Amino acid sequence: MTNKSRGSLTAETLILIPALTMFVLLIVYASRLTEASFRVHRAADVSARIASQSNTYSMISRGIAAGHSDLIGGKPVCERTEVSVTRGHIGRVNTVTTVISCVVSSTGIGLLSLPERTVRASSTEVVDYFSGR
Repeated sequence: MTNKSRGSLTAETLILIPALTMFVLLIVYASRLTEASFRVHRAADVSARIASQSNTYSMISRGIAAGHSDLIGGKPVCERTEVSVTRGHIGRVNTVTTVISCVVSSTGIGLLSLPERTVRASSTEVVDYFSGR
């Protein structure tokens, strides 16, 4: 070993550690976005289905409650959520549509200074008149 290569491992480590840290944080952020998208789509489907099976008077409130409760389960991926349920028509058929938006949590990855990301999903179901109301 010559004197010229002395300290090169330290210099390489000082260069690689921040780059690897940023790469790991990007992977964590990408996995949060993927999980948030999956959970928001699932919550929209559940919320619309629950609302479509509810009576006319409690349809909206039960749909909103179902959307929020489905997002709460498991580890938190959203900093803020918004759930809206609306009634509509497709021709003569009554429908209910749920729209859910979620601001993805960036807790623990502030080092990246990424912009706030919002994931949205909607789901429409036909109102079930034969569910024994």
